[in-house]
Amino acid sequence: MTHQIADPFDAFLRHITLSDSEKATALERGRRLSRRLEQRPEVRECLITGSMVRSTAIRKFSDVDIVAVIESSNQLSRINSAALVTTVANILRETESDVQVSENAVRVMYPDGVTVDVLGAIHAGINSTADDVYRIPSSDRKGWATYAPEEQNRRIREAAASLGDNFKKLIRLCKWWSKTHGQPASSYEIEIAAHESFRTEIPELPLAIIELFNSIKRSVDIDSPKMSALLESREIAEEAYSSWQTGDVQKSIELWGRLFGEQYPNFIT
Repeated sequence: MTHQIADPFDAFLRHITLSDSEKATALERGRRLSRRLEQRPEVRECLITGSMVRSTAIRKFSDVDIVAVIESSNQLSRINSAALVTTVANILRETESDVQVSENAVRVMYPDGVTVDVLGAIHAGINSTADDVYRIPSSDRKGWATYAPEEQNRRIREAAASLGDNFKKLIRLCKWWSKTHGQPASSYEIEIAAHESFRTEIPELPLAIIELFNSIKRSVDIDSPKMSALLESREIAEEAYSSWQTGDVQKSIELWGRLFGEQYPNFIT
């Protein structure tokens, strides 16, 4: 990117990216809660994972993710997914004051603004990459899904090392877009789509955003209203990129502002 278009992107990214101290505070909350959970006889271990660990978290929307692994020999491993979520919620309500169920996770909210999501899980074996695989409740709590958190952590870590800083910057930008547009794609799905889209190199951020929108359209199961939001956002991104290429930088910046919201800088520095 030229400095004219890069400056607003960089300023916006500084605004939405957690500082080291903010991330450290959130992760310490997660570690403390993990230790309390691991004192329970039915909890085998807790794994802290998610965007905080992968450094793809964004302010306002990201939280600490804990996978609470239930002993496979315990009777809890034989209950349905909705009951597992309820059980985890009941355990947390014994020690935490603000506990809510959010889809398939149990959300613990603290007065300082830190949020921790606890996902009940049952160990399901080892996959082909030698990573632990877990059975977790599906988002509607009517069935089960599989999850290999360390495999995801490694994918993002290796991609960032290979592709450079723009890889995680792109993920943060698209997470912000998704959270402010009705969440057409989850944070996890955005990370997967980014990993699949850019294997050897990543273009400058404006073009990378368009390519990632196309990848999400191809790979993520999105309902009609959210698909409309995705397609409209892709059109705005394409027009913004075209305007920049033809020299109308101010129009390009204004269009990116439409995409990312009023907190996106609307000026050239």
